[in-house]
Amino acid sequence: MTHSLVLALAYASVCALWWGVHRLVPLWRDPERPRFPHPWKEVAIALLAVVGVVLLGQLWVRGIRFPARGAWIPLVESLNQFLIFSPILAVPCLRRQGWASAWVQRPALGARLALGLGLAILAVSLYSALERGAPDWGETMRGVFTPARAHLAVQVLLEDLAIAILFVRVSAATGPRVAILAVAALFAAAHIPSMLARGATIQEVAGLLRDLGLGVLVLGTAWRSADVAWVWPVHYSLDMTQFLSRPN
Repeated sequence: MTHSLVLALAYASVCALWWGVHRLVPLWRDPERPRFPHPWKEVAIALLAVVGVVLLGQLWVRGIRFPARGAWIPLVESLNQFLIFSPILAVPCLRRQGWASAWVQRPALGARLALGLGLAILAVSLYSALERGAPDWGETMRGVFTPARAHLAVQVLLEDLAIAILFVRVSAATGPRVAILAVAALFAAAHIPSMLARGATIQEVAGLLRDLGLGVLVLGTAWRSADVAWVWPVHYSLDMTQFLSRPN
């Protein structure tokens, strides 16, 4: 299988399992869903914060950051990532809206993290079993969960929080169905320029429909749970498979 197809299967499997667990375990029955007096104003503020994140990210790309060397790389790069994402992370605090507006739910946090880790291990196991040329299971696990990539885990967590902060506000303004479809479509469409630039085939472009459907499934599941805790380990683990050896 191609890497993109394996990722799609892994994400779809994880979402299906989450819905099954959700019916049996009362961890996400009534998540807090904040409301805002002026939701479009909150959307505008969140978008301004996203612009700030992009600008700080460009400074990082140009080498304007805390230098990281040797054993200090995970810690220093984690600090760099916190600084990059600080504009949007500050939104719930400065607006006094609480962390539930970033899909951070404190009750049973440990149990939800543990479930997310279990789903992540399953997803990575699917990658190891299904992708041609992937490392064996043990090497895959070591490659994904190595402490040397701790800063990447922090980066993915901050990305998930940023997406949640923006999504919650867009959903409050437009309704969850519109927000899910719009954000999924944007993620799928974002691949079009690079695909056209490298001369993608019709079949590859048509694969965006699969990505759209997958995006709707993942975002819909994330919205239903309103919980970054279980999504983060899965997102991080599958992202890390891009660094493992695969055939060219």
